[in-house]
Amino acid sequence: MMKKKILPSAVAMTFVAGLVASVPAHAVRMSENGAGQVLLGTQYVLTNIAGGENYTNNSIRVLNPNTTNAVKAKLVLRSKKYSLECFDTVLYLSPGDVAVVNLSVNSTAADGAVGKLRVTSQDDSILSRRLTDGTLVFASQMDATGKFIAPFAKVVDENTLASFKAANVAATEDTCLQGHIEVVGAYAAQDLVSVSAGAPVQVIQGMSKHNLARIFDTSKSQLNALNANTTRITNNSTGFADRETRVDDYSRRVQLSGVVEISKADDRLLTPLIALREGINPNTTSLSTPVISNPVFDVTVGSETFLGSTFDDALTTNPSAINGDNINDIEAALATSSLRGFYENVAGQRSVLAALTFPTKYRHILGAAPFTGKWGEPFYNDASGSIAYGATLFDEQERSGVAGVGEVCVVSPCPIVTPTGQFLNHEVNFPVVISSADGTGFNPANGWYNMVLTGVGGLPRYSNPLGGAAFTAPAYAGIPTIGYTHYYQIVGGRISRSVVEPLVRNNNVDMN
Repeated sequence: MMKKKILPSAVAMTFVAGLVASVPAHAVRMSENGAGQVLLGTQYVLTNIAGGENYTNNSIRVLNPNTTNAVKAKLVLRSKKYSLECFDTVLYLSPGDVAVVNLSVNSTAADGAVGKLRVTSQDDSILSRRLTDGTLVFASQMDATGKFIAPFAKVVDENTLASFKAANVAATEDTCLQGHIEVVGAYAAQDLVSVSAGAPVQVIQGMSKHNLARIFDTSKSQLNALNANTTRITNNSTGFADRETRVDDYSRRVQLSGVVEISKADDRLLTPLIALREGINPNTTSLSTPVISNPVFDVTVGSETFLGSTFDDALTTNPSAINGDNINDIEAALATSSLRGFYENVAGQRSVLAALTFPTKYRHILGAAPFTGKWGEPFYNDASGSIAYGATLFDEQERSGVAGVGEVCVVSPCPIVTPTGQFLNHEVNFPVVISSADGTGFNPANGWYNMVLTGVGGLPRYSNPLGGAAFTAPAYAGIPTIGYTHYYQIVGGRISRSVVEPLVRNNNVDMN
């Protein structure tokens, strides 16, 4: 009988996915069909409120639907408040493959710190152990010890997180039990691929994951050189006639999609991961520009991958890409100034909550990582990096009132309530839209709500994860945000019959 293998993780939890749209004059855009090169999840969550209804299991599924190409991808879980990298692992996706990772809470000391994140899998796409003699053991294989042994150092472990919290009082609100999700598709491989040691590897559906690891464990620069003048490896500068052909080939062959499921015994929520794809960028003479165009871009376990950093090949005249960093393009694709959703508040039936995440906010921390007390525009230059919001509630007769919005605590310790004003202070937020807060008692049974997001004016300022000074980039309209509306019913005094709906955004989409 197979035993679950605990993956090389740290701590994590949250709810899930969202929705995005792009802005003219920026290359990266939201994928209309849910497939792309980078996937973002609004949240994963393993709630731990004493006496409450706790969602005790999450699963993340990532699909490579291409039946002739293998894809090397990286899964990252980031914490609720500061996006500390709680967990990462490389996904060994053979042609037509799916990777499944399960999140739960440690119940025994044998599995790690009690009450902290536990990451397991039975999937052959996940590397479970790397033995001293170089032998690889995947999560689908039996482990004679019956336990997972982490082959890599955790990016953030319990001691690191505790030390970080002690040094930064505001960080006591942070947790790896709730956070957001990144999946980065580094490159694809096809046909007969030459590798650094041993015979070439034939990429086919159902291939040995040990052979696939021989490809993915070879550095991207080596793969490019060993497979020069071929199209076996995407983004190989020598294999394509020109840059446009090369980046279009990468975008065509890396078409990842994914979902996150959050569940308890009598309820579950299933939300798609948001996909970022290539698009037309007027700054590159109308060439289609992908999310990742750097020919030597690669991902490894235990070495942090920062969204946007080194994604661009620095060969374009795109002013948004600073030294190969296209975080500004990614944010322009995610930016919106208002979010809309339907509203229901019938006694004993459905109410509405909204999950909102700023998935790129951690790139605006200025100074040394992980936090120095200030954030860059459009986030407020304070210790929280806040975003101001206002919400309006409408009924079916077009009447309106100022909506009340409260933050729901799903992971203890509960967040500090801001006494004045309305601000979203974390990277992952879970506000509830309620009856009117303007004193009129306006509380329609059905209708819709509009939430306006307002940041600090000026050019966006980003941290430089590779060292050096923070940089500024061209402005975009709105705040980079993903999110969804959560409808539910109270059945027998418990949340049940959940439905998830992507939030509607104010779009200005370049459809070229």
